[in-house]
Amino acid sequence: MIDARTAPTASEVLARLHAEDIATVILGGTDTHGVMRGKRVPISQLPRMLEHGMPMCDVFWVMHVDESDLVARPDGYRGYFPTERQGYPDILAVPDLTTLRIVPWHDDTALLLCDWELPADHRPVPIAPRSVLRRVVERADAMGYQPLSALELEFYLLREKAGTTHRKRADELVPLQEAPSTYGVVMGSLQEDIGALIRRHMLDYGLPVEACNPETGPGQFEITLRYGNSLKSADDAFLFKSAVKEVAAQNDLLATFMAKPVTDWAGNSCHVHLSLRDIAGGGVFFDQDAPDQLSTALRHFAGGILHTMREFTALMAPTPNSYRRFVPYSWAGTTATWGVDNRSVGLRVIREGDHGTRVEHRQPGGDANPYLATAAALAGGLHGLLNEIEPRELSTTDIYSQPSEDLPVLPATLAEAVDLLADSAAAREWFGDDFVDHYVLMKRAEIAAQSVAVTDWEVARYLEAM
Repeated sequence: MIDARTAPTASEVLARLHAEDIATVILGGTDTHGVMRGKRVPISQLPRMLEHGMPMCDVFWVMHVDESDLVARPDGYRGYFPTERQGYPDILAVPDLTTLRIVPWHDDTALLLCDWELPADHRPVPIAPRSVLRRVVERADAMGYQPLSALELEFYLLREKAGTTHRKRADELVPLQEAPSTYGVVMGSLQEDIGALIRRHMLDYGLPVEACNPETGPGQFEITLRYGNSLKSADDAFLFKSAVKEVAAQNDLLATFMAKPVTDWAGNSCHVHLSLRDIAGGGVFFDQDAPDQLSTALRHFAGGILHTMREFTALMAPTPNSYRRFVPYSWAGTTATWGVDNRSVGLRVIREGDHGTRVEHRQPGGDANPYLATAAALAGGLHGLLNEIEPRELSTTDIYSQPSEDLPVLPATLAEAVDLLADSAAAREWFGDDFVDHYVLMKRAEIAAQSVAVTDWEVARYLEAM
């Protein structure tokens, strides 16, 4: 992969692709849900795409995640929202040349991540998650900080064929390995053939895999990506999720980052680690002489995250299923609390000296869009720095055992979380009205779709009894 700190020219990118005998280039980027949308183009067409961008219909911004329906723009809506009334015109996918990489599990194929732009004036599409994160990172830069982050992603591998599991009940899903093996090295070796293949492909793909282990659920993995600047780290996580799905499918498996695939399985998380460096490159979270060695900057950063955690929950937990994960002793963040190396809180502080001291946001699930989860955590922290928000006291005990009435409990449903996001002045300040209003409408459509669905649980409980 080309070093993300240097921007190659179009001619340099083309020269490398020709030298690698690349025949096909994937041009794609994230939608609201975190799904990659784009096209494959022959190498002969790439020079034109690099110069002018690649036209794509804007309808994908209003598709349900399963593409079963489209969300209509309400009458009187003022913000950016694709609609059939305008015929779903084209937007432009504009390749980011710093993201070039060869795709090792496809023949003669490379990939470039794209930003979405409006053709008339080349402004970023205001609801695009990568652009939302970029704006937050730019505000951090203007404040004199370089944000660094890393994401830990959990997923299940199932002995299922991609594209067919929608016909199955949850209790019919077959995991890669029936017995769980948390951090297992011996039992975990039963998963190692596919684990080794995934790691090798990810490393060849230019993704900074730091560690891999079996997790608590049957056939569940956790793979940690090494930290880097926050936009690149979100790129890495986004690419990782789509890559794991492709590699699994090629091996007749299905990979899922769904927050809670089966009731009695452990949930999939996406913990976000964050730190800041100053303009000289020094860490700003560690202070040897401060109480608990936590700097004032860290306290205010944590205070902002805790202050906005309820309002930003819908970005961390984007589906109704996300909230199935929020139960005691799930190791998911269920309260706006913090503590040093305490995994029962919502925000865990990891104290490792000048450069290693950081916070870990434990609320987001594997189903979160990595760009939006990073943007929400970072924006919350920066909001705390700007407003010098003091956090509540550090928690030193098991939060799950505490009475809920004594704690700032996070939303328990998507409906509650979406209402909080809609009314959040901080969300509108950091992410923009266009993004917030569009996201809220998309999630309310998801809630409406769930409300009329008859579930397996309902059939099992009521079919004969009633």
